[in-house]
Amino acid sequence: MKIILKCLNPLQNLKKLYADYETGEFFKTNIRNKNAPLLFYQNEKQNNIDSRPFLKKIKAEGVPVFAIYGKQDGIFSSAQIQSIKNIAGADHFALLDNCSHYLFVDQQDEFLSNIKKWLK
Repeated sequence: MKIILKCLNPLQNLKKLYADYETGEFFKTNIRNKNAPLLFYQNEKQNNIDSRPFLKKIKAEGVPVFAIYGKQDGIFSSAQIQSIKNIAGADHFALLDNCSHYLFVDQQDEFLSNIKKWLK
């Protein structure tokens, strides 16, 4: 199974990261069903759960909310993204360009930079 890069212009280190994964032990022992995502969306009645009410509730209880999203992911509409940004707050929100669902791989440096900033 060949991994398809989903970001528009993968960085050179991303290409190496995927290549290393495909030749590594985790890939060899991966028992993931590659058809699972498609089957989920075909069979799940509520495949786009709106978590915003829960986020608002926990934020109102004093729990900080952080959100990070890949611009090319496409799971949420731009209105939903803006709404989540409003809930989290501009300082607790990051929208990473040139990455999709696996932003922690597609834009690893930027992803980790945001996490480190938020942990301080």
